[in-house]
Amino acid sequence: MTASEHTQTTLGFGEFSRRFVARLWPWYVSGTILLAAINLINLQIPQLAKEIINRLVAANDLSGERGTALAIIGLGILTIIIRSLSRVLIFWPGRQVETAIKSHLFARTLLLPETFYARFGMGDLISRLSNDVSQLRAFYAFGVLQVLNVAFLTVFTLAKMASVHATLTMLLLIPLTLTFVITRFAMPRMHQYSSSNQQAIGALTNRVTEAFVNVHVIQANAATDTFVGRAAEKNQEVFQTAMKMVYIRTLIWPLMTCLAGVSQLVVLLYGGHEVIAGRLSVGDILAFNVYIGLLTFPLTAMGIILSLLQRARTALERISAIDRATPELQSSPHPQAPRASIQHDDKPMLEIRDLHFSYPDAASPALRGINLRLMAGQSLGLFGRIGSGKSTLFQVLTRLYDPPPATVFWRGEDILNIPPSELRRDIGLALQQVHLFSATIRANLAFGITPEPPMAALIEAARQAQILAEIESFDRGWDTEIGERGVRLSGGQKQRLALARVLLRMPPLLLLDDVLSAVDHTTERRLIDEFYQMKSSLIIASHRGSALVRCDEILILDDGYIVDRGTYQSLVKNHPELISAQ
Repeated sequence: MTASEHTQTTLGFGEFSRRFVARLWPWYVSGTILLAAINLINLQIPQLAKEIINRLVAANDLSGERGTALAIIGLGILTIIIRSLSRVLIFWPGRQVETAIKSHLFARTLLLPETFYARFGMGDLISRLSNDVSQLRAFYAFGVLQVLNVAFLTVFTLAKMASVHATLTMLLLIPLTLTFVITRFAMPRMHQYSSSNQQAIGALTNRVTEAFVNVHVIQANAATDTFVGRAAEKNQEVFQTAMKMVYIRTLIWPLMTCLAGVSQLVVLLYGGHEVIAGRLSVGDILAFNVYIGLLTFPLTAMGIILSLLQRARTALERISAIDRATPELQSSPHPQAPRASIQHDDKPMLEIRDLHFSYPDAASPALRGINLRLMAGQSLGLFGRIGSGKSTLFQVLTRLYDPPPATVFWRGEDILNIPPSELRRDIGLALQQVHLFSATIRANLAFGITPEPPMAALIEAARQAQILAEIESFDRGWDTEIGERGVRLSGGQKQRLALARVLLRMPPLLLLDDVLSAVDHTTERRLIDEFYQMKSSLIIASHRGSALVRCDEILILDDGYIVDRGTYQSLVKNHPELISAQ
């Protein structure tokens, strides 16, 4: 577990049960009642067997015991039916808990900020949402079943045995006491090993997922053996941590079984003495041995319950990192003034005042002293080498990362006062790095828009992005499946399709993060013409000076600073790189 996770309040069994399990109480209560009935029925079978043995010893005749034998068979059949039903009643809530927590955690991850995802790998998050949640399902289904079985069997069986012979029963409590001693010794180590194992599984899942996502890069660089070796290292860690738990269980379970054997020896020695003394019957000895057989399950089940409990405890700690993380849609922690409701035409649409910004744990700032004003309908260009701060500025403007208070204002209001979802409806961001889904072209353009936009709007957005003709040339047109991450499209087609998705939303401010890098100059000119025909204000970041010629103002960035600003004509004299980057 990471240090950042330790700083959060861990989700405990009590809170988790109140939130996700308590509503399922009718199922658990029904199952508990049936389990109690099963254990009471099971206690009657040894008594019936005791009667048969005692009569056999006394009269050496079983001719009159047919009814008793049939009663034993009937109780056995009834036990099968009730036990099966009880397992259904208790296992079903476990599946419901798994479904509820998976849905909750997935919905929550979609609300978390970029800073959260910077802490975890994709595979580790998937492991927490799948493997760790499955551990909770196992505990709240099979684990609860075993706990109830152990409780009923122990209490009912010991009470029945005590009613027959209290002293012998007290002697049999010694193994149970030793069981609790062993459990207390083993639990901390099981928790430690379980935590290490589940972290190792998360690291392995992360490594494998990373390889699958970048398989084309691995193959192109003949790095298959390297990645196989790295995965094998993580796999070995999973094996080693799992084996540590196996060692503990291998030690505990034989001890539990041995204690059951000790109990039987006590019955034979002390119980035999009591039979000779006439204080117990042979049938009582038989019944005691059957009861010991029933108690053997609680002794051995303690190891199972211990393992399930520790895995569930570790799973709760790991999913707490998701459940306790602060969603970005909550209120900003900074003091906020009341939101402005009026936008005056003489005030800038976007204003940045002395913005300094650093990524979490970064050694140096990514943006230093940024100041700018953008009026409605204006266009602004950003030019600079890679790493100069262009993409960072866009991430701050859309609150993928929050800026310091009172530094960025949208329509006269601090953007920290505006919910990110609302802000992003006004400020559309088109990225150079394209993100498409394994779905149809229509679905990729319209996702997240409710109600679904009309076909005319889709066509207009595709026309503006210069991809309409290519869409219509596909055999299935708008219903063409583009594959995972748009694998069936070229680089330029992906970029223009992603651009069309942003244009479809017609935001008041459009941020274009080097979206022209994969298109030719002819298509670039057409796209720029479309941009300036839109009603949106523009901020264009580009490595191509030709994309910025028509901007009202251009900012030249270097190492997070604005080193110069002005129109294209005024800057090109002192910055010939604007021409060389055409």
